[in-house]
Amino acid sequence: MTRWHWFQSKPFKVFTLVLAVIFYLLAFVIAFALEPFLRFGYPGIFVFNLFGQGTFLVPAASRFLSVGGVALVTALGMAINDSVSWLAGKNGDVIFPRGRRVERLEGQIKKYGPWALFFWALIPFPYDFIAIIAGYLKMPFWRFLIPTFLGRFLRFLGLGSGTVALFGKVLY
Repeated sequence: MTRWHWFQSKPFKVFTLVLAVIFYLLAFVIAFALEPFLRFGYPGIFVFNLFGQGTFLVPAASRFLSVGGVALVTALGMAINDSVSWLAGKNGDVIFPRGRRVERLEGQIKKYGPWALFFWALIPFPYDFIAIIAGYLKMPFWRFLIPTFLGRFLRFLGLGSGTVALFGKVLY
């Protein structure tokens, strides 16, 4: 028995699914209360994105803080958030058995690999579903995390830059 065996146990898998549901509920509640997080600058933005959706926060924060810094902490926080979805998908076989449709989708993801994740992370799409599927298909964590982070970072860099270009920076 390996020392990592408990990661494959049913209680651990159920725990990760419950954790994912808690993250989704917190994301919904937090998405409508941005001000407290903006008050704490980059650390506040990072914490917000552990539970919330950076798309809501990036335009506002970019007008007050560095666009690159906002994009970086937002992408990092959301990549960690998406990792919970990946983990829930990876351990979802407790509830969802693998079928022919999943095997077909697995073939498509294997064909395009991390590039598909990178491009999906660039667009405003419910990426949690992609993360769950990537986990369910047992995609290695680093092959999931790196393209997710890079795609999100470029997306938020563009969103923040566009906001500043259109509306300018707010000077104190």
